[in-house]
Amino acid sequence: MHYVKLLLTNFGVPNAYIDLIAMITTLLFLILFLYLTWYLSTFLSRKILNSKLFKLKRIWNYALKEANVFAVIGYVMAGFIANIISGFIFPPEHYAEIKHLANKIINIYFLLCILVIVNKALTVTQIVHDSKNDIPIKGFVQFIKIFINFFGFLIIFAYSIGKQPTYFISSLGIMASVLMIVFKDTIVGLTAGWQLSMNKMVRLGDWIEMPSYGADGNVTDISLTTVYVKNWDNKIVTIPAYDLISKSFQNWREMQKAGARRIKRSFYIDMQSIKFLDGQMLKKFQKFELLKDYIDGKEKEISEYNKEHNIQDTIFNGRYLTNIGLFRIYCQQYIRTRTFINTDFSAFVRQLDPTPNGIPLEVYCFTNTADWLKYEAHQADIFDHILSVIGEFELSIFQNPSGKDLQTLK
Repeated sequence: MHYVKLLLTNFGVPNAYIDLIAMITTLLFLILFLYLTWYLSTFLSRKILNSKLFKLKRIWNYALKEANVFAVIGYVMAGFIANIISGFIFPPEHYAEIKHLANKIINIYFLLCILVIVNKALTVTQIVHDSKNDIPIKGFVQFIKIFINFFGFLIIFAYSIGKQPTYFISSLGIMASVLMIVFKDTIVGLTAGWQLSMNKMVRLGDWIEMPSYGADGNVTDISLTTVYVKNWDNKIVTIPAYDLISKSFQNWREMQKAGARRIKRSFYIDMQSIKFLDGQMLKKFQKFELLKDYIDGKEKEISEYNKEHNIQDTIFNGRYLTNIGLFRIYCQQYIRTRTFINTDFSAFVRQLDPTPNGIPLEVYCFTNTADWLKYEAHQADIFDHILSVIGEFELSIFQNPSGKDLQTLK
């Protein structure tokens, strides 16, 4: 600063303004030099992160790059250089007060650097942990960051005004009610996130469905207060973490883990098309490979029953096969012989309660894949065949009259 004053004097600056102008000029040069130092360090850190070493697909490389750890080098280097240069610019024997203020500012800067380093270290730890474990700790790490940063800034504030940190910490009891209001969502979110993680209710990558929020997709992130879901149409839906433990939602994780997905779909039979089978129809259905053994066994069973009970050859007294019953068995045999059906799970076709729209027949089985596209294709194949073959059983599918039906009536 002494040399700056001499230079200003040579330029003919009035003595009344020399000290002020010299101070401003020196500080501007110092700030510019520190900025160049920071910029150079940041540039070098980017070069390191973009080098071949960090292009290797390793989790530590990804974590260090995501947290931008090497940027801290620029922050710390700028602080050390500022500490050294301030001693030359403001010699203590001439500028004791300014030197004292500069030291305090530099010390505060170093405290901020420590907070940045701790935050980046926690970020790296969280990324590495979540990549290797099913239980994410992002929400917990965020809470620790809030806790550390709060007390860190409290210490910095106390140091800047020349007070002990305990002076403020002792008064936190009075501020407790205010803190509870300010950090209400944070505390509730931490509790909810902890319960979600410990009870393994939601994990990263889980397919969840929550109609109340329009969520139907994969969990991409679990933060302190929010769970992010990427829907199948690429929309991002945010769900408060607390709502996932207080409201109902579906998690398809076990389905994906089992590698099987359920088919549970009904179609309606027109009740007016239901009837007993006659001899001609039985001969026709005995040619069906899926029904031959069943018809032979069932005919023998019915014949023995009718003979044992001395039942005359009439449909009103004995037991006889029906077209809907045989069709149900055909559908059941059909789905069990498909290669894409997982036979380790239940596979059957059942008749549900009659409705004004007819009698529902429900197909219940599991595919051997949880892949969505393959699942839909397999499900379509089953019902394409069932709806096409139903006419052979002289049954009719119920559907509401359309314009073409009304034209036919006319």
